[in-house]
Amino acid sequence: MLDKEGSALAPFFNARGYTLFVMTYRLPGDGHAEGANAPLADVQRAMRTLKARAHEWQLDPARLGIMGFSAGGHAAASLGTRYNEPAYPPQDATDRIDARPAFMALVYPVITMHNDIDHPGSRHELVGDTPDEALIRHYSLEDRTDSNTPPTFLLHAVDDPAVKVENSMVMFSALRRLGVPVEMHLFEQGAHGFGIRDAQGLPAALWPELMMNWIATKV
Repeated sequence: MLDKEGSALAPFFNARGYTLFVMTYRLPGDGHAEGANAPLADVQRAMRTLKARAHEWQLDPARLGIMGFSAGGHAAASLGTRYNEPAYPPQDATDRIDARPAFMALVYPVITMHNDIDHPGSRHELVGDTPDEALIRHYSLEDRTDSNTPPTFLLHAVDDPAVKVENSMVMFSALRRLGVPVEMHLFEQGAHGFGIRDAQGLPAALWPELMMNWIATKV
């Protein structure tokens, strides 16, 4: 959703002094050499590129965060939990840069591969139909958190029919146990993919302000 969950966000965030970069990433099932790690490889490289060119673009490399929606939330949360994990062969000096983001903002994110609360399509793409427990845990990002996981903002609608709200809840619980700064907002209504436009008229329409207010306290 490059518009609804990408470029459409720019006016709201730009007006508060934020610079947004919208990225696309490769999908696990498209035959890439990195396989299920293709999204992680792309988001690692994107963060390293932003840090490498931060001076050119007048950015503070220590204040660069990652935001992701739905399946993109899994890619974003993969960066936050697996930033040190080699996902592709180094290409140049940029790949020696630390890929850890300063914060994560995850909106109705796919987080887990565990049964009952997983997103079936994402699970199929990432771990296949008969994964063992080790593979499930490898791509269940609540299981990949540690005390160095960046501060995290979580947002979800309780009535989401696609990505169950429990995805955000298990991530919140994992981070809270570790003492990682985490804030979560759950809205009764919003369904899935509400972005900015589809949230209008609902309490969830407040989410950009809530997120920006939180980010301002973290970076």
